[in-house]
Amino acid sequence: MNKLLINPHSKPYIIWLGNKEVPLFVIDDIFATPLEVRHLAFSNSFPSSVAYYPGRHQPLSQEDPSIKAFCHFIATVLTRATGKQIKTEAISTDFSILTTPEEKLLDNQGQPHIDGTPMLGVIYLNEQDLGGTVFFRNRETNSMTVVTEAQKAHYQNLSAQRKLDTPLGYVTDTNTQWEKVDTIEGKLNRLVIWPGNVFHSIDVKVNPASGQLDEKRLTQRVIINAIG
Repeated sequence: MNKLLINPHSKPYIIWLGNKEVPLFVIDDIFATPLEVRHLAFSNSFPSSVAYYPGRHQPLSQEDPSIKAFCHFIATVLTRATGKQIKTEAISTDFSILTTPEEKLLDNQGQPHIDGTPMLGVIYLNEQDLGGTVFFRNRETNSMTVVTEAQKAHYQNLSAQRKLDTPLGYVTDTNTQWEKVDTIEGKLNRLVIWPGNVFHSIDVKVNPASGQLDEKRLTQRVIINAIG
């Protein structure tokens, strides 16, 4: 039985952010049975936290034929969309739940950030919208992305300074340092993939410390580790 059965009627589309600065690859209703995928997620123990994600992860292995088929689907549609070769083996995926309250965040957690991979995405798996993804423009560089050497140096300095400052909590709106460009709603069964160099953060709508495990913000991360 395929645990991550793709909805054959779902269709990808592109959303442009800013002044056509950043493309988002979106598939609504990606799974044929999203509540079964949600049940599969909570049949696991979520043992680990990875890097600066303010919660816990459940890794999924491509040794499982269902996971491999899912990764192959993602590789295929992204290859068609981008015109660049993306291999099944370059895709990894896991389930993630948001569990860390603001008062326990580490220095860079909850802040607008970029990813360390060429592309990254999430599938939202809550029946109600418990938070999507917010995309930002940095006010100092006037950019949504980190591309140039100067922008890379600026981001390194920004990350280093955060280690010295008191954590700000979850940043979900415009402030003196960041301009909110757009928010993608955490609609059940929606896949959103963005370039890894785009500033974004989690749109936190419910206190991560409240409720039982199955009442927290649940996503399936889709990580594109290499292109070509």
